[in-house]
Amino acid sequence: MIPGLKARVFSLHDVLMYLAIARKHVRLMALLICFSLMCGLTFYIFARPVYHAQALVRVEDLARPLDAGNIYNDSQLQTVAMQLTAPNILERTAHALGIDESNRDLQEKYLTKISTRFNEDRNLIVDVWVATPDLANQWTETMVREFLTSRSEKRVKDRDLIVKTYSKEMEEVLTRLDRQTFDKSKFQDARGLTEALIRLKSINTLPDDLARLRTRIDEMGRVRVRLQDPALENDVVAKLSLIASIEEKGDAPLRVGQAVATGGEDRANNLAEKKPADPNGTSVIVVPSLVKSPRPWDALLQEQQQLKARIDELSKKYLPANKNLAEPMKLLADIEEKLEAEYQVAQTRFDLEFQEAINKKNDLEGKIPEYDEIKRKYDKLLAQVALYDLSRVPYEAYVAEMNRKKEGTEFAGEKERVNLQYADLIDKSDRPVSPNRAKLVLVSLAIGLALSVAVPFLIEYLDHTLTNLEEVESAFRMRGLGIVPQIDASSVGAAALINRDESHKDALIENFRVIRTNVLSMGSMTKEPHVIMVTSAMPKEGKTVVSSNLAVSFAHTGARTLLIDTDLRRGRLHRLFGYRKDPGLSNVLLNEVSLEEACRPTGQENLTILSAGRHLESGTELLGSPRFREVMQTLRERYDRIVVDTPPVLGLSETSIMQTLVDGVLFVIWTGNTPARSAKSAIDMLAANGANFYGFVLNRLDLSATANYYQYYYYSHDYYYQHPLENA
Repeated sequence: MIPGLKARVFSLHDVLMYLAIARKHVRLMALLICFSLMCGLTFYIFARPVYHAQALVRVEDLARPLDAGNIYNDSQLQTVAMQLTAPNILERTAHALGIDESNRDLQEKYLTKISTRFNEDRNLIVDVWVATPDLANQWTETMVREFLTSRSEKRVKDRDLIVKTYSKEMEEVLTRLDRQTFDKSKFQDARGLTEALIRLKSINTLPDDLARLRTRIDEMGRVRVRLQDPALENDVVAKLSLIASIEEKGDAPLRVGQAVATGGEDRANNLAEKKPADPNGTSVIVVPSLVKSPRPWDALLQEQQQLKARIDELSKKYLPANKNLAEPMKLLADIEEKLEAEYQVAQTRFDLEFQEAINKKNDLEGKIPEYDEIKRKYDKLLAQVALYDLSRVPYEAYVAEMNRKKEGTEFAGEKERVNLQYADLIDKSDRPVSPNRAKLVLVSLAIGLALSVAVPFLIEYLDHTLTNLEEVESAFRMRGLGIVPQIDASSVGAAALINRDESHKDALIENFRVIRTNVLSMGSMTKEPHVIMVTSAMPKEGKTVVSSNLAVSFAHTGARTLLIDTDLRRGRLHRLFGYRKDPGLSNVLLNEVSLEEACRPTGQENLTILSAGRHLESGTELLGSPRFREVMQTLRERYDRIVVDTPPVLGLSETSIMQTLVDGVLFVIWTGNTPARSAKSAIDMLAANGANFYGFVLNRLDLSATANYYQYYYYSHDYYYQHPLENA
């Protein structure tokens, strides 16, 4: 795992750790860089050459009120630029240039890349990368030509299809429209709309007629009032003029033979008081003399004026009794009588018309309820028809729209909005632009450098073995008692044991002194380390060497120390000291030998060993027996320190069984080899059985590795060599 990965602050120590990791993987890093450069060289050798050409295509963009772009929706600038490089256009271009390939094969063998963009003049810049220089120089011109041809052909087909489709649709729509019109007519007839319309039209003018009659009656009433003015009592001409003025506005003159009801009372009173006519009263028949005629009294009025002028002239010459004045006076009297008669006739006609207007007004007012009922019924029917129209399909609009589109297609089919015209080549190259040697070298080198950093980093990140003392302490919440450097692989047997008389083992001796001191200090916080179990998660993690050297280190202090091998299946402790495996613990538990015979002294002062004895597959039952408990109790009384070398925890039960017979556990971890998950499982299993942990030891730590050297410098041989140890 990468050192310092979980550190909060990036320090010089972390820099040295990463440099050490780089040194550790330097061969791999060099190999990755060489591999990347070799891949780049291989690509350069086998990659096809690519030639580049850049061409200018002028774009004419003229929007018309009605053009092909509005019909086919294919004449936007961006749309044209995309269609120009569409797969079908590329295939047509290749075929025109003598290449009969599909679009996929074309891009694999000939066409590497093609791009279009607009310049500041809104013209197209086309870049092509192809396999040959001739193809690069001719591609854009041919592509523009094939695009225009393809667009023209497609529009002819689309136009014919639109016209054909719309014609067919229009026939069907017209048929449905006729059926719909017939259904609407049936609907209106079923609801009586036509009958209601006829009835409404028959009295539709009733409100207007009634309003006009009321206005005329008011005007005639005002004339009647003026006719009764005393100031006009002797002025027949003025009265006739008033009657004539109102008669000229009349629109319903009397007819000969017409009966006008007078109400049965005094006609003058009825007319003056505007009382309605009584249908049971008397009526007046209109005679020819009462019918309106063109002002016959105008001639009498003119003749009267002439006679008055003549009489005035004669009055200047003659006396009133003169016979020359008598004849004109007589004629004037006759004319005045005729004017009076005309006035009487006009007044009678005026009164009859006034009464007739009142009668008509009464009749129309009587028809108002009928008019309202007919109007309400007609409006209701119109609302029903409107709802019916909302529920029907608007075929009329469809026909109009199809006619518009059909005519627009035929008119605007040839009027282009956006047109392309090939101009010329802007740039061309006779030498391939790809693969570029310099660029390829730089890219390969960059990829190689990236891989040389990423792969070692990934390897270290994915390394779930335990290598760092602080990380293990943080992960398992257990104290690190120390480290054990990796012993030379050639060291076997007694060579793996520490001896303070051997100066070349000073560093190893000091390592175990540190472990011994830390174990004793932990005893002050938990249980006194009288009986210490040394175990590990898996086999071959070096617990036998660690337990042996720890026992030797205890013996160096002058403590009577016993080293016990409890691996009754395959114990190897006796080999370190050059003894046979029996007699040993299994023989004692089987009562084959006495405890004194099984405990044998070693070459180390104050150190005794009890080997495993005869190997048994039923070792678990023996270690859990009361006999083993008695043996351990006896040994506690005889020795100051007892170090118990046990089988691995995972997969075996001996270690868990012995928890009640020991004071604490020293856990051995093989640096860079023991998986973190296995170590955690073993520690959890021991904790579940009540184990008291003194701590752990990182075994077989390679101090020659740069990363470990920087991290564990104070445990290294150089440190102890520079500072010689005094005899302990």
